[in-house]
Amino acid sequence: TATRYGANAPLYGIDSAFINSSSINSTKAKGAGIAVYGQATYAITSKVDITAGLRYDYEHKKQSVLGEFQQDPDPNPQFTTRPDTSATTQYNAFQPKVSLGFHANESSLLFITYSKGYRAGGLTPLSSQPNEPALYAFKPEYSNNIEIGLKNSFIQNRLLINLSAFYTTVTNAQVPTLVLPDALTITKNTGKLTSKGFEAEISSTLIKCLEVNYSFGYTGAKYNRLKVPQNGSEADLKGAHQIFTPDITSMLAAQYSLPVLKKRDVNLVIRGEWKYLGTQYFNLANTFKQTPYSLLNTRFGITSKIYEIMFYGRNLAGKKYIAYAYDFGGVHLGDPKTYGISLKLTL
Repeated sequence: TATRYGANAPLYGIDSAFINSSSINSTKAKGAGIAVYGQATYAITSKVDITAGLRYDYEHKKQSVLGEFQQDPDPNPQFTTRPDTSATTQYNAFQPKVSLGFHANESSLLFITYSKGYRAGGLTPLSSQPNEPALYAFKPEYSNNIEIGLKNSFIQNRLLINLSAFYTTVTNAQVPTLVLPDALTITKNTGKLTSKGFEAEISSTLIKCLEVNYSFGYTGAKYNRLKVPQNGSEADLKGAHQIFTPDITSMLAAQYSLPVLKKRDVNLVIRGEWKYLGTQYFNLANTFKQTPYSLLNTRFGITSKIYEIMFYGRNLAGKKYIAYAYDFGGVHLGDPKTYGISLKLTL
């Protein structure tokens, strides 16, 4: 990764003698890991059962960094700013899970589940900021998750309804911190997060050849503690929303499959989708956000056990929206109205 300083280099505190130069950071990373897990279910009564599971993770990471300086017009690095240095780190964690289920009848299940989550730590990259040391090992992130749900099927499994609510707390939250002008992301354990919400799913095949699915989810994820460096000081962003997490997700899909050659299992398929995403934020300060938007998609064609030919259309209304954005102002717009064809062959 090269950070180039042009004619405006003095604006970043760079001496005017070093305009039209580049700070080059080379990083090589290797990782290896292993996981062992298992679970068992015990029937306490004919209607109540308990499931317990355990997972063990081990990860080993190695990273090396090299910093060099290059000055135009010579395309080669003139000298080394950080010698080739490497570091290693390893992480391990046990993650238990226990679930209690109540079967009111053969088609209904009420459950409550507790599980512990884990995300391994890592090593930070090399940046131009002296107060951001490279190869600093940040800690793993842990979560405690509780979920309560209900699963029901009706009319010989032709109508399925699933409902669930969840509550999650995250400690040692791995918070990405932007370093400018490199536009590198340094990860630090500076946050504590609470996420809660609910989800609902409905699937119906009550009408012959027609399948209808609808899902809705709400997520409220905020930081209980979040302190990040900002303009040479520390900013307290307690109460900020988690980034890249829409508060609402909703999708309605209907698919009609008409048999045209029953003996060869050939079907004419027509599908329509309506997708809705609520407000989501792209930076920790919550100053960059995407307001709610909807997308319309479709596909239709011929399917069989051997081949599939599908025409598709995405974002049929031509909605302009932000797919993702960065702290330093870089924004990627979502794809415009798109048409295409896909071919699939199964041997």
